[in-house]
Formats: sequence, structure tokens, C-alpha cells
Amino acid sequence: FADEQSRGGILEPPGICEVKFRGQEQVNAMHRLDQQIIDLNEMLSNPVSATEKDRVAAEINSREKALSPLYTQIAHEFADLHDRAGRMKAK
Repeated sequence: FADEQSRGGILEPPGICEVKFRGQEQVNAMHRLDQQIIDLNEMLSNPVSATEKDRVAAEINSREKALSPLYTQIAHEFADLHDRAGRMKAK
């Protein structure tokens, strides 16, 4: 028997995310999942002027910064879900 609110891990979700889902992995996930970044990457890969390339790179960087808190929050929730009694029982 386990309490529904109990946790099985040693680390809190933010600590797990620092180890398992680091910043670069979050950026890779953004580039894989976010349609706006995918479109910007396609624009960046096409031959364009240097100023256009700099503008698109700045847009990508801006989008990454805007999405970073969201991806961090999702990662924390995901890590917390894996540390709950129901998941621990399944392991």
C-alpha cells in the first residue's frame, strides 16, 4: 500500500531535469517539435543574404528563449509523473 501523493525518488523534479533533460536537449526538442522553429530552420538553410541569415538566426534564438520556460515546466511535470506511486508500482 502506498499513499497516492507519495514519491519514490531522491531528487526533486527540477534536480532530475538538470541531470536528464539539460538545456541543449531542450533546444533539440524545440527544433524537432516546434513548427515555427522548423520553418525558420528551413529559411536558414536556403541560400540568403548575410543580413537575412542573421535576422532568421535571431528569430530562432528569440523563439528558443520564449519556449524555454514552457519546456522546463513540461519536463518538471513529466519527471514528477514518473516519481508517483502508480508509476513506481508499474516499474
